[in-house]
Amino acid sequence: MAKRKKGKVIKMTTPENYIRQRARTLPIHECLVNSNWEKDGLASIIVARKHSSGNFTLGLYLVDLNCLGVKDAQYFFNIYPSEYKEMLEHRLEGADMTEVSYELVHNIVYAGVEFAEDYGFKPHKDFSVAQYILEEDSEDIEFLEISCGLNGKPFYVRGPLESDVKASRIIAQLEKTAGPGNYGFADKLPDEAWDDEEDVDSFEEDLLDDDFLNEELWDDYLDDSFDAKLDFNEKDIRNSSTFEFRIQLKDVSKPPVWRRVAVPSYFSFYHFHYIIQIAFRWTNSHLYQFSENGFESRSVITSVYEDSDVGDELQTEAKDVLLKDVFKEENQKYTYIYDFGDSWEHKITLEKIVPEVSHVPLLLAGKGACLPEDCGGAWRYQDLKKILADKSHPEYKEYRQWLGLERGETWDPAAFDVEDTQEILVSLFTP
Repeated sequence: MAKRKKGKVIKMTTPENYIRQRARTLPIHECLVNSNWEKDGLASIIVARKHSSGNFTLGLYLVDLNCLGVKDAQYFFNIYPSEYKEMLEHRLEGADMTEVSYELVHNIVYAGVEFAEDYGFKPHKDFSVAQYILEEDSEDIEFLEISCGLNGKPFYVRGPLESDVKASRIIAQLEKTAGPGNYGFADKLPDEAWDDEEDVDSFEEDLLDDDFLNEELWDDYLDDSFDAKLDFNEKDIRNSSTFEFRIQLKDVSKPPVWRRVAVPSYFSFYHFHYIIQIAFRWTNSHLYQFSENGFESRSVITSVYEDSDVGDELQTEAKDVLLKDVFKEENQKYTYIYDFGDSWEHKITLEKIVPEVSHVPLLLAGKGACLPEDCGGAWRYQDLKKILADKSHPEYKEYRQWLGLERGETWDPAAFDVEDTQEILVSLFTP
C-alpha cells in the first residue's frame, strides 16, 4: 500500500466545539417549559435552534429553583426534523409543556444557577456545553424576576433517583453554607403545598419523567429479576476485602478495550456480570458465562434458566457463587464470555486484594469505546473500523446507518467516558 503524503492535518470540529463557537448564531426556533414550573419550583426546559438545513440543535435543562439549580443538562447537535419531532413526542408525552418566550427560559435557568451557587452547588457538568445553546447572560436579555427557594430559603426536595449518600452530602452542604435552620428538606413537597392528592402524584411522576438521566440506558441494564441490593451475609461483609480487577476484551486492539474496577469480595458473580455490563456499556441482551478457560471449561458460572441448553457444561447459578469463593490470590485469571454468537471474550485479572471493606463497586479506569453489539465479534469489528474510516468504501453508508450516526458524527473507537459510566455504576449499586 502506498504511503499517504504528509500534509496539513485538518481537525474536524466536534459537536461540542461547534456548539461553543457557533450555536448562538443559529436562530431560536422555539422554547418550551412545563406549565407548573412556578408551583413546583422544578422547570423542564427545551430550547431549540434551527440550522439553515432545517436540522435542529437543542438544549435540555432540568432546573431546581428550590435549591440545586441546573440538576441536569443535555445537548443534541444537528438532528433531523423527524428526530426532533420524535424527541418532542417522547418528552411531551404525559407532560403539560407550554411554548414561552426565550427571555423567560433564560431567566429561569440563570436564576436557578445563581441561587444554587450561593449555597455551593454547581450546575450539571454538561451545562459547560449546553449553556452555549442559550444566549450569553448579559444585560441584553430582559430581566424577569424569578422566585427561588421557599420563602427565600433553599428547600431541598430529594429526587427519586438520589441515593441516601447523595442526599446526605447535599444536606451537609446546606448545613455549611445556609446554616442550621436556614433551609428545608423533604422527600417530596408537603401535601399542603398542593391542591389535592392528584397534584402530589403528578409531581412525583413529573420528577421521574423530567429527570434527564438516560432512561433508555437504565432499561438496557435492568431486567425484571435484577436486584443490586440482595441481602448480604453480615459475616461475609465483616470478613471481606476489596478486589481490584483488570478486565480486557480479547482480540481487540488499536485501541485495546479494557476496564479496571474495584468490587467488594462478598459480591456474587451475578453482581459481577452486571458490573461488567455497565463498565463496557453492553446492553445485557445476550447470555453470558464465567469460567476458568472460556469455552474449553467443563464448569461455568452463569444465570441458570429452566429452559437453558445445558450442553456439556456443568452450570452453577451466578447468584450462588461469591467472588471470594473463586478468587484467592493476586494475578489470578478468569474468563467472562458475553453473547455466544459474537463471543465477546473478556480476560479478567485480579490485580490487587485490598484488605478493606467496601460496599459499592467503582470504575477506576478504562480505555476504548464500547463495541457495537451484534457486529460479528472481535474480528468483524476490526473490519468495521476500517470501513468507517474509509468514506469511499461501498459499505460505509450502510454501517453509519446501522450505528445510528448522524451527519457530522463519527465513530471514535477510543471514546470512553469514565465519569459518566462510574455515575451509572454507583447509582445502580448504592443502597
